[in-house]
Amino acid sequence: YKHLWAQFPVLKEIEKCIREFREFFEKKNMPMLYIFIEKYSNSEIKEIASFAKGLQRDIDAVENAVASPLSNGFVEGTNSKVKTIKKAMYGRCGIELLSAKLMYRKP
Repeated sequence: YKHLWAQFPVLKEIEKCIREFREFFEKKNMPMLYIFIEKYSNSEIKEIASFAKGLQRDIDAVENAVASPLSNGFVEGTNSKVKTIKKAMYGRCGIELLSAKLMYRKP
């Protein structure tokens, strides 16, 4: 990574931001969330600043996501699978074939 960081210094800040974001979620650490938002809300990288400000705007949901051991990852994964199959089969079949394809599981 060092040669990329030397050529593109912005990558180092982005990588650091991602690591810190993952860390407060993994540790379920609420104070780290607030520190993250405060630190990155004024980032020179406008996308990171926008992301941090978005976290602040939706702070109730973000706090719940950090504090809760529950996740909707399974549901989102299933939803993505359905959308992918539907897109691949668009205009080629009826609801019966789509239903069969969704219920089929590879052994």
